[in-house]
Amino acid sequence: MPETPSELAPETPPETPPETPPETPPETPPETSIELSVIVPCLNEELNIPELAERVLGVFREGSLAGELILVDDGSTDGTKTTIEALAAAHAGLVVGCFHPQNRGITAAWRTGAAAARGKLVAIIDADLQYQPEDLLRLRRELYEHSVDVVQGWRSAVGRRRDRRYHLSRGLNYLLNKTFGMSLQDNKSGFVMCAREVFQDLLTYEGSYFYWQSFILVAAHAKGYSYKEVETLFEQRRQGTSFLDQREVSAVAKSFHDLGKAVWEYRVDRIPADIATQYLRRHPVTSRSPERDPLTTAKWRAYLAAFNHTHWMITRDVEHYYETLRKTQWLAPAQTRELQDEKLRRLIRHCYRNVPYYRARMQELRLRPEDIRGQDDLHKLPFLTKADIRRHLYFDIMSENHDKSQVLKITTSGSTGEPFVCYADRAQLEFRWAATLRAQEWTGYRFGDPTVRLWHQTIGMTKWQAARERADAILSNRTFIPIFELSDDNLSQMIARIADVQPVLMDGYAEALDFLAHYVKSTGKVAARPRAIMSSAQTLPLPSRRLIEEAFGCKVFDKYGSREFSGIAYECDAHEGHHVVAEGYLVEVLRDGRPAEPGEIGEVVITDLNNFCMPFVRYRIGDLAEAMDPAVPCPCGRGAPRVGRIEGRVQSIIRGTDGRYLPGTFFAHYLKEFDHAIKRFQVVQEERDAITFRVVKGGRFSQQVLDEVLATFRHYLGERMRISVEFADDIALVRTGKHLASVSRLNVDFQRAAPAVILSPGESGAGG
Repeated sequence: MPETPSELAPETPPETPPETPPETPPETPPETSIELSVIVPCLNEELNIPELAERVLGVFREGSLAGELILVDDGSTDGTKTTIEALAAAHAGLVVGCFHPQNRGITAAWRTGAAAARGKLVAIIDADLQYQPEDLLRLRRELYEHSVDVVQGWRSAVGRRRDRRYHLSRGLNYLLNKTFGMSLQDNKSGFVMCAREVFQDLLTYEGSYFYWQSFILVAAHAKGYSYKEVETLFEQRRQGTSFLDQREVSAVAKSFHDLGKAVWEYRVDRIPADIATQYLRRHPVTSRSPERDPLTTAKWRAYLAAFNHTHWMITRDVEHYYETLRKTQWLAPAQTRELQDEKLRRLIRHCYRNVPYYRARMQELRLRPEDIRGQDDLHKLPFLTKADIRRHLYFDIMSENHDKSQVLKITTSGSTGEPFVCYADRAQLEFRWAATLRAQEWTGYRFGDPTVRLWHQTIGMTKWQAARERADAILSNRTFIPIFELSDDNLSQMIARIADVQPVLMDGYAEALDFLAHYVKSTGKVAARPRAIMSSAQTLPLPSRRLIEEAFGCKVFDKYGSREFSGIAYECDAHEGHHVVAEGYLVEVLRDGRPAEPGEIGEVVITDLNNFCMPFVRYRIGDLAEAMDPAVPCPCGRGAPRVGRIEGRVQSIIRGTDGRYLPGTFFAHYLKEFDHAIKRFQVVQEERDAITFRVVKGGRFSQQVLDEVLATFRHYLGERMRISVEFADDIALVRTGKHLASVSRLNVDFQRAAPAVILSPGESGAGG
């Protein structure tokens, strides 16, 4: 039960949750050099706070700590207000006074203090000197050394009076631990230190409580924060009186009332531990996403009702992520970046604490988690490569605290044919699913509309998984056209099947869409007019985009993704670059380790903000993309950053003579004009100054065409380039159905003397 007068307002009704912030959220306090803000609610504590202030300021000096003491007068009736004003005047800049005209309760005082706080960290302590201010340094040390989100000082039994109040407190601690699946020594202790944004998030709750302060660690547990306890000395009150001396029975009854409220909020109605949702509670945004009509809503509800039975790893929690993403897409660019930075800080703390690989790398660089405050500090961290993951996969790159039953193994074919294995946890998979649905809606699609996927449907699945996949396709009104069955002989049947579906949205491999578009244009047989087409898995050259749009009479929305992450960035209806799925990924476009200039081609480096079982931090995925100016907003109004053209794989760069380089997309762009003579091709480089040009002849192939093509190759790659020509009956697709225009066995490192990549003829500006 509450043990100090600041924890209880005389005969107050249950404290209501925080008021809904205004439409325009308050500005985030500017970044300062202050490290710690100590927040102290004060109710009739005029005799205690002078010594408290002296000792807290002594802690700042002893720890060489830039700090501030925030004293919140919670409607005191003695001289507390005057005392605080005197202390603030005597210690300007170190002591800050905040004042409530009437008593509002401890959590209201915490919120007032948090709003005034300028420190990166926040600590809360009572004014009655029962907790020892000197232990603030111990809490800070534990927070840093163990890289947890929250540290709580638990009240030691040393010298503590074993009276009735003590036993009531122990009883409540027992109930809290058993009810919420925790095992803390002193669950309800109000001596806590954490990052400022963590504290602000803990204070966002829905229920109406008398003493919500008893549930601060319960809230941390429910919201997925890591925490640690530290034993601290606790003394009996020496000045002032506790209101509980006359109100113990009432306090017990109110605590049981609060326990029931907390069970509902933090167990029964518990939402996934999602930082984006928590951020929206502090920074609400007006969603501009269209409302569903009654029929679509009915389809959606029916689909969700069966969701857990038609999926084998992800759960109905996808609804939560989806609804959140529909709102976060409308955050302003600065807010989006703030959300990403908050996620990054939490990820780095987790990596340092639970992933030996990252802890060792950071220690080698003498980095601590607190050194990474946001994206501006990313350059301090080392890159992660596929070779690093392969070497450390079964040693130390998986987190030590993940639940293996909630993890999915993901295998990719690898662009160079070498398989690549990674893992993703359930929360990340659910986030991916929700982000995909949101991006599909950018095309005009609404759930339940008929769709066609040019994809494989059940390859690699067990019979049980394949059955669920088919059931999901039926419930979501999705038809699969198997990509591996595409051939000249069955194209007309596939086009007829698509026409039968009359899809609103058609999506699939860029090459498969291009293949169908060529057929449609050459035969004039098109009975399907989808509202939109989503291209993915491969680069989308501008000629291909134009061909597909002309053939099917609709716009193409390009998707940039990978097996490691699923959808990374998507086009909106403005078609001015690809919006990064900012709630899940940080995407850097780098040349020689620096951010590429707008319009410049750089290497894509990705940090996954959600996958905690196997974190990807600054992962060199091997792709090239065009950088865009972050200061230029997208006409669609979404705040996520953008990347421009996706230029393909680093492993697809062909090295010419005299320091020249061509991306794989060059060959795809250029040879589209020769499809009458060259049916399929591939450029392979295994040694410097030499390439092999593999060709499947088309119906109108001639030596004259070949000579023209080779002359163009030499123009861009250098006259000294040796070119061998090999004719083949076919060029096999890689395992996922992709066709690689070029493959290089040479090591081109875009972060060491980044090559000047030549754009394809006629290519400029953002796009697919």
